[in-house]
Amino acid sequence: MKYSLYAALAISLSLASCAAKNAPSRVNVKVADTYSGQLHLRPCQDGAKDPVVVDERGNGDMAVCPYGDLVITVVKPSKTVYITSDKIRIERTGDGIPVAISADVP
Repeated sequence: MKYSLYAALAISLSLASCAAKNAPSRVNVKVADTYSGQLHLRPCQDGAKDPVVVDERGNGDMAVCPYGDLVITVVKPSKTVYITSDKIRIERTGDGIPVAISADVP
């Protein structure tokens, strides 16, 4: 009886630790229908718009400060493109603050 109680407790704790992982931050980026190339985003900018609107070179400011993973939703007039965290490059300071984000838009 004691073994099953300990096993149930161990399973409960392991499931709770898996659920405690933070969800990725999400940001929407609006681009022209013909845009393809690299996005250059500056995170943690006060007063940045949502969705992020980038210029013709792909530069834009975002309010989100991703301290973990990030997912970017690129919104074009004709389609939506999702860029997952493994395709996003985040430059950080030594203490983990994000300072520059880049990703390729097909």
